[in-house]
Amino acid sequence: MLWHIRPLQCLARTRRSHRTYHRASPAHRAFQKPATFPVQRGETSLVLVDEARRFIQDCLLRMNVPTSKLRSISEFLVVADYRGNFGNGLNRLDGYLSDLQMGHARADAEPSVINETAATAHVDGNSALGVIVGDFCMDLAVEKAQKAGIGFVVAKNSHHFGMASWYAFRAAVRGYAGLVMSNAVPSMVSPDTQEASIGANCLAFCVKGEKSHFALDMAASVRDLGAIEWAWSTNEYIPHGWAADESGFSTCFPNLALRALRLFPAGGHKGFTLACIIDLLCGVLSDAQYSTQIPQNQSQPSNLGQVFVAINPELFLSNFRERLDDFCSRIKDSQAENDANPVQLPGENERAHMNYVEDLRALPYPNSLLAKYKLVADKLCVKPIDLAFDRCQSRKSF
Repeated sequence: MLWHIRPLQCLARTRRSHRTYHRASPAHRAFQKPATFPVQRGETSLVLVDEARRFIQDCLLRMNVPTSKLRSISEFLVVADYRGNFGNGLNRLDGYLSDLQMGHARADAEPSVINETAATAHVDGNSALGVIVGDFCMDLAVEKAQKAGIGFVVAKNSHHFGMASWYAFRAAVRGYAGLVMSNAVPSMVSPDTQEASIGANCLAFCVKGEKSHFALDMAASVRDLGAIEWAWSTNEYIPHGWAADESGFSTCFPNLALRALRLFPAGGHKGFTLACIIDLLCGVLSDAQYSTQIPQNQSQPSNLGQVFVAINPELFLSNFRERLDDFCSRIKDSQAENDANPVQLPGENERAHMNYVEDLRALPYPNSLLAKYKLVADKLCVKPIDLAFDRCQSRKSF
């Protein structure tokens, strides 16, 4: 019997609230404006960053993860929460522990290069954890970009690798433009169908200027599964227009959305075809699984495909950073519809959350999530997460 409790295996819980169902027409279902919906927010407790790292590493050690890999795995989970991407932070730890326990991911595995040229490489992840594969591939792409101006690396036999922008940042901090893509379990429907045939595939792009940066991290769906899993774990509703239930109705209940796995694409057919392009590059090109080849049943191993690109902008222009700053400022200075809500570039919401965490001097986690990991700590015989304070009410300044 598995020790952990996964969101997709605990969907029997429902809320005793009035249900409002919306059946969207095929042409408008994907981009229906979210309806007003009630929100139930639980109490939140604060956890010091070092304590979150300590707990993650203790759990991984119980799964025989080598000490040399502990820092990179714990860091990318903590950074996701630091940036407000809670669906890919600590919330994902139990999934990675499950993959290790069931043998889908190998704790001691290392990626290897199948073949390569000066600017490209085909990598076998060898069933290592996604973050291990991702770090290896982006570092390889940067190494090639240093010599050839661009590095294009595709990987197979990988796993869920969390926040895609983590790897794009690895390129950006070294002066390169980073582009990252990954396919995923089929969970998104075309606007004119009711069967999921493609994943809510992700794309991240990051580049830095002298005074600004552009950091995009998105899924091809309106919102990804991580956001819905997070809403479920925190006992919140989701807006209509994110996902459908098993009958094809737009739902505000995350448990029904997770049971059906029918996310709406962003922008209708445009989001769906974007997901197809990502899957062609990540799945078909890399010799990984793709589309409905990827099993929805989490008791089976997944062979995900991913793409990592690093570009040296100074190969084209010596003043690229200055031009990027000018580009960003022109968008920022454009007239907003409401002066109270100025125009924002991708990555600014994340920066606002980082400032919020720095003001708190700790990471805010819902007590429901901490209660789940208290059970995990008991099962693994590790020290539970210590709280920075006993209790505080959740507040958002972003």
